[in-house]
Amino acid sequence: MSIRRKRKLKPKPQKIEQIEQKFLKVSEKQEVRKLVEEIVNFLDDKKMQNIIVMNLEIVNPYFGIFIIASANSYLQLGMVAKEFQKKFFDYMPEKNSKTQDAQSGWLIFDFVDVIVHLFMPEQRSYYNLEKLWGDSEIIYTSDTKQFQW
Repeated sequence: MSIRRKRKLKPKPQKIEQIEQKFLKVSEKQEVRKLVEEIVNFLDDKKMQNIIVMNLEIVNPYFGIFIIASANSYLQLGMVAKEFQKKFFDYMPEKNSKTQDAQSGWLIFDFVDVIVHLFMPEQRSYYNLEKLWGDSEIIYTSDTKQFQW
């Protein structure tokens, strides 16, 4: 009577990395961090005001990163939105999205793990997302200009 031993296969390193990536938090994924930093740099270059990046994973595991910024005028909001869509078109899951109506005072860009909210100051203070999600972690503010990953 012989006992056959099954040969244990060593998993390939690439497969382990892929599996680990699936279980990382959104804020731990390098591609998400890179996207967030690119968006913040873009908004800062376009003179958007009071930029805040919030990590909502602690509050609700279904959410990821919120980026919130304010424009000085409806014209600035519309122009930034058009340039934003051109620059980040490849990252957007909805490729057929059109430029939104800047006259509403609140534009939203959804990248699944990252949501960008561009406001006019009146709408931003009215909806007050910072207070609504006040338990979340602040990763970046335009005051510090430093990411706290």
